[in-house]
Amino acid sequence: MIETSLCTLSLSGYRSYNNDLEHNKIEFNDINIIIGANGAGKSNLISFLEMISFMMTRGLRAYVARQGGTQPLFHFGTEQTDKICGELLIHDAGQTKEDTYSFALERSAADQLFFVQERMSFQDERHFQPYTRDFGVGHLESGLADATESTPRTLRTYLERLRVFHFNDTTINARIRSNASMSDGTYLRSDGGNIAAFLYNMRKNSDFAKYYERILRNIRMVLPQFYDFVLEPNPNGYLPLNWRQTGREEIFGPHQFSDGALRFVALTTLLLQPATTAPMTIILDEPEIGLHPYAISILAKEIRIASKTSQIIVSTQSPLLLNEFSCEDVITAEYDSINQCSILKRHKEADLRKWLDEYTLGELWEKNVLGGLPL
Repeated sequence: MIETSLCTLSLSGYRSYNNDLEHNKIEFNDINIIIGANGAGKSNLISFLEMISFMMTRGLRAYVARQGGTQPLFHFGTEQTDKICGELLIHDAGQTKEDTYSFALERSAADQLFFVQERMSFQDERHFQPYTRDFGVGHLESGLADATESTPRTLRTYLERLRVFHFNDTTINARIRSNASMSDGTYLRSDGGNIAAFLYNMRKNSDFAKYYERILRNIRMVLPQFYDFVLEPNPNGYLPLNWRQTGREEIFGPHQFSDGALRFVALTTLLLQPATTAPMTIILDEPEIGLHPYAISILAKEIRIASKTSQIIVSTQSPLLLNEFSCEDVITAEYDSINQCSILKRHKEADLRKWLDEYTLGELWEKNVLGGLPL
């Protein structure tokens, strides 16, 4: 069971999303497959969640700098948009409670974002009145990031872990192909840079042995020549992602994985890891890039397995991946050329039942029944 999950997200004034906070409200399920054309707003929705994760580690200024300043973050710049706003409703099934976090950001004369509003509330079935906390105005980094009380700290921990996992950089100097420190294997990093140490820790823990073996089995389904990882620390305590082929003695290095193979290894490790180490929310932006159609089918099965313990948010342009899910899992991002903004829509099976008798979801997308195609 998923203990903590994002129920609803509202955003406004951010990139392709206009200034109507209520209009840009979307509900989230256990599995959320976001489809849409290039420029429709899929990646902007993902990057908004990523910005919130940065905020929780006092990284908002760093995030702004990496995006090229504040102007690209506002809907048509600050001449048209004066605030970026967000509101998240988070449900904790284990404690039967709901948390709400909301904020509004404006641009300063020094081209930084500052908070003009930031607050949280907490409500559970034991209390009639919700706990509320207002973090004030004028600060450049999140007040929630500095809160020391247990309730705000719990909410911050969840928001901090809204990490977007990017395994697309598989160039020769990418971190995912580099050695990892043995001490850096507690959880899988968002760029996969410590995957060797993470797998090493999983293999040596007897409680996790079945998860490690499951990862190996799934990799072999896509890479039949793969046998096992060779995870041996060097004298300095660093591990390369070495591996062996079936029936061969040679040891291969991470640079001998193809780009698609390495991405699949990282995705499989992320999605099939033990529930005790898995993120509460797993966010992936176009994970199908570079994968063979059969690998995409296996990836979909891994997503469904992971969704039993983690909430899944995936943006995709693959009809093949879409075919593996139900219409209740699908969110369409479309760009409204008249109002010049992105629109999000969640689908219901009842509305598409007649179509689904004859067509797959991928075919309905290609026919523009689901929307999300360039016009």
